[in-house]
Amino acid sequence: METSSTLHFGRYEIRSELGRGGMATVFHAYDPSFERDVAIKVLPPAFLHDPHLRARFEREAKMIASLEHPAIVPVYDFGEEEGQPYIVMRYMAGGSLADRLQQTSLTLEETVRVISRLAPALDAAHARGIVHRDLKPGNVLFDQYGNAFLSDFGIARLQQQDTATLTGSAIVGTPAYMSPEQVQGEKTIDGRSDIYALGVLVYQMLTGQAPYQADTPAKVMLMHLLQPVPRIREARADLPEGCDQVIQKAMAKAPDDRYPTAGEMAVALEAALRNQRAALSNVEAAGDQATVLSNATIVAAPGAKPSTRSQAFMGGPAEAETAAVSTAADTVLAGAPRTAAVSATVPSRRLPLALIALVVGGVIVVAVVLAVIALGGRRQGSLIALNAAREGATATFSPPTSKVETVAAPSSTSLALVVPLTATGSPTPVPSGTPAPTLTASPSPTPMAPVIGGADKIAFLKDKEIWVANLDGSDLTQLTQDGTLKTSLQWTPDGQAITYITAKCIKLLRLSDRRVEQITCFNYADSLKQFEPSRDGRKVAITLDNQLYIVPYDLELLKQATTHSQLSAMADCKDFAPYQRNFITQVRWSSDSTIIAAKLIANLGNGMQGSVIQLFHVDACIPNPKALDNFPPPRFELDGYDKNPVIQTFTWDGGALFALNSNVRNDGFGHLYLYNTESKKANPKVNPIGEACCYRDPVFSPDGTYLAFAFQDRSPGANSVTQLFYVLIGSIGSQASYTPLPLPEITDPKEKPQIILRVAR
Repeated sequence: METSSTLHFGRYEIRSELGRGGMATVFHAYDPSFERDVAIKVLPPAFLHDPHLRARFEREAKMIASLEHPAIVPVYDFGEEEGQPYIVMRYMAGGSLADRLQQTSLTLEETVRVISRLAPALDAAHARGIVHRDLKPGNVLFDQYGNAFLSDFGIARLQQQDTATLTGSAIVGTPAYMSPEQVQGEKTIDGRSDIYALGVLVYQMLTGQAPYQADTPAKVMLMHLLQPVPRIREARADLPEGCDQVIQKAMAKAPDDRYPTAGEMAVALEAALRNQRAALSNVEAAGDQATVLSNATIVAAPGAKPSTRSQAFMGGPAEAETAAVSTAADTVLAGAPRTAAVSATVPSRRLPLALIALVVGGVIVVAVVLAVIALGGRRQGSLIALNAAREGATATFSPPTSKVETVAAPSSTSLALVVPLTATGSPTPVPSGTPAPTLTASPSPTPMAPVIGGADKIAFLKDKEIWVANLDGSDLTQLTQDGTLKTSLQWTPDGQAITYITAKCIKLLRLSDRRVEQITCFNYADSLKQFEPSRDGRKVAITLDNQLYIVPYDLELLKQATTHSQLSAMADCKDFAPYQRNFITQVRWSSDSTIIAAKLIANLGNGMQGSVIQLFHVDACIPNPKALDNFPPPRFELDGYDKNPVIQTFTWDGGALFALNSNVRNDGFGHLYLYNTESKKANPKVNPIGEACCYRDPVFSPDGTYLAFAFQDRSPGANSVTQLFYVLIGSIGSQASYTPLPLPEITDPKEKPQIILRVAR
């Protein structure tokens, strides 16, 4: 295939050409076998002409395909067609970083977001001895949701032979992003070469251009060897000093002087962002005081035409500007000549410090004058508005929510004073000679998240990362970026954090600052499957090595428990630490936290074992509590249970209703069932989305009126995506049409979203 006008390349249908470079052409194509869009990188036929090079291509292609990380573009296939080798990858609809940098540079926050996502991917590759060697904006791609991915891992090495590249040079890479050791052609290149290129990327993302520029590639390469690293604050003075420190260290000439891992570099860059935010917060705090003064309007003569800012205060044509105006009715002083029509206005930007000092100094001087007047026989203990510009002149300062008292007095003194009122509407007494009150701005109210079914937020997993959003899809936020496997997501009882399990460790993720804390690790255990707090927040159920432990929900005590015996020592009831009657893998709590619904491993007869849900009391400390109910058998039959007796996921409303799903496809998606423990009857295959399969991870709303679940339509085959729904339980079975929540689709067909809903407070 030579041009993008060719309709087919093997089984792939060519849609368009995405890009063309010196070593490959990339096409947007469609794979009819799996019904999905793909990207095909077609390499030169020269790769197959040399047996040595052909073997290298196959070896390197397999290596690239073996890299699995949420931030690495996955490779689906490789081979040859019509004498041309090719590699098939996931199609990235969001374009490349190079495309974005052609438009504009990025903010520090945007840069940190990208680097923090890519860094774990680099570290994962480096841990396997795989070096990218060609990090550049064109190899950073984005999906349709704006998530960054690394592409072309190891592709550059496909050009390299033992003594020379295909072009006759022993140097592999792109000159603008090459480390000094790459420029020198060293054979022992390690991951620190990628750290250097990452530093170049950060510089370019923040400034819009690479740090070294020259009229020939050779000169650029020499600059990497000989020239000092440019200071980024010379190009962007608004950046914090920490940014420059990160780039200087990442781009150090000697590999030993760089960050040892990309993750450490990302952490340093995140710290620079935090410092910038803290500095801006301090400036904003000072600016808020100046804003109250700068937004004041004084009218000293009748008939004077108010300015645009004055109209904004009074609800006139500039009413839209009032959003930037402080609503605090603080004391404002101003002077005006008798015959002048004065409208003093200042834009509500942060004022220079010198101007702030001047204005505040003026306030103090006038306050002293007023104190002297008060001591001369004026009304004691209160501030009086004085104005003698002309009979009937008024002092005006009227934000929409403030009350202002205006007093006219026949005097020759040309002063206008707005008096702050108490909650009752009377002037606030201020003793004579006291300093002027501190000027503060009232914050704007934060919009309330919608509450549906007693919940206000939803959290879930996508690409192994934890996301959170309001139930209307607003305020969507990715909370983690570490790429680790996570299970057993749970909201903490106060709703301010999420706990989860990764490997053998329990971790806590705070929403306020996205900080992750380790609660404890059971390093000597074989498995850790669940960490489930009770609904009253007093206890927690932990399944360790398929044994159930019920212990107090005390995070400080849990931090000290790292073994079975230490966990047992915490328990109030030793019969539930551990519960030894059955192996237990998953539990749910009743609404009053007195009953457990446990998914346990039971003997089903005929030599078979399988999953069964059993209910029993845990409020009384007895060795073998009586089972209150068991299902699916003997109550109902679960689809496929006779051949594979495994319950994938289940949820409980805390009273009588359960929802669970069978296993039909993709490691846990199946038909949805409802079961009522009072009637002992089940509604099989309720399948609310057009009666179609398949579902997983159902969860009831806090008040039990809604059901959230993940749905994956199996009709598109391997190209299915997973969507999240939140439906009224009473409408299930009515053939109602449901719309998915406005959240990102989950493209990994085997991803387990593990939906959790936060109780609104």
